[in-house]
Amino acid sequence: MGRRRTPPRDKQQQQHDVQTADGERHWGRVVSRYGAGLDVEDEHGVIRRCSSRRKFGAVICGDQVIWQPALNDEGIVIELLERKTLLARPDDIGRDKPIAANIDQIIIVVTAVPRAGDDYYLFHNLIDRYIIAAEHMHIRPVIVINKYDLLDEPQRQHLRDDTAVYRELGYHVIETSAKIERGMEMLLAQLAQGTSIFVGESGVGKSSIIQQLLPEIEIRVGEVSSHSGKGKHTTTTARLYHLPQGGMLIDSPGVREFGLGRIGQPDLAWGFVEFRDLITQCKFNNCRHMVEPGCAVMAAVEHGQVHPRRYENYKEMVLAEAANEQPLYPT
Repeated sequence: MGRRRTPPRDKQQQQHDVQTADGERHWGRVVSRYGAGLDVEDEHGVIRRCSSRRKFGAVICGDQVIWQPALNDEGIVIELLERKTLLARPDDIGRDKPIAANIDQIIIVVTAVPRAGDDYYLFHNLIDRYIIAAEHMHIRPVIVINKYDLLDEPQRQHLRDDTAVYRELGYHVIETSAKIERGMEMLLAQLAQGTSIFVGESGVGKSSIIQQLLPEIEIRVGEVSSHSGKGKHTTTTARLYHLPQGGMLIDSPGVREFGLGRIGQPDLAWGFVEFRDLITQCKFNNCRHMVEPGCAVMAAVEHGQVHPRRYENYKEMVLAEAANEQPLYPT
């Protein structure tokens, strides 16, 4: 499935801002939801408080809608337009809970924790899980290595070499530090290419980056718990912001945990972009790329055409899926 760009607002207005017997109809974008109420940005950039008809189910941040004026300068959403992408995470009983719609980019925020010498710890497996999830949702993944200021120069060089595999696969990798303002211009340029959402474990500095990008927005940074080491995200509802250099950003609580779902092994393998041309070359159509003879993926690993770490992460995901374990979800 290819990505479809969101038409400019004036074109969407021409398509949907029409007169009907039921009254005026206007295009809008949901910028936030508060209980049963919606904040909808109209075609002129004005925020309208709206309610929605129950038949739509969950209307979420990023949704494009048709609304009609109602009493007290409020409105009612009468139509939910087709979503091009949908980001969801599992709820307490494993069902997908929609978080945000019509996202173009998932900004994967991680940190490289310094160790002795030129060593550091980077959670490669988590990065790959987020990438696979993004690939299956047809959302472009962007990797941000935050808190770059914590690394010394030998560690930084090691990091560049270590993350080269992602760049070679076509993924953008941006090194950032809100403290020393590194990488912010590059990140802003990337964010200008559509609607983005930040994901990553608590404590990696997502809110600090957003504060750097949008200093006029009050996003209180959660302190890291001294007991668990996990950051406390203090945002209470998803909210869409316009960035000054272009593009839009959705900030959402709980977004660090979104699911791959219970996808099968063939779809999991497809999520590794370097596997896609190899899968059709395997001897067996149902090859799991684990121990089977004539496996083109395993041969590519042996010949250095597929990075061994990526392949090991793939095998770990396959085994977790086979055991029906939760680790298929980035947590």
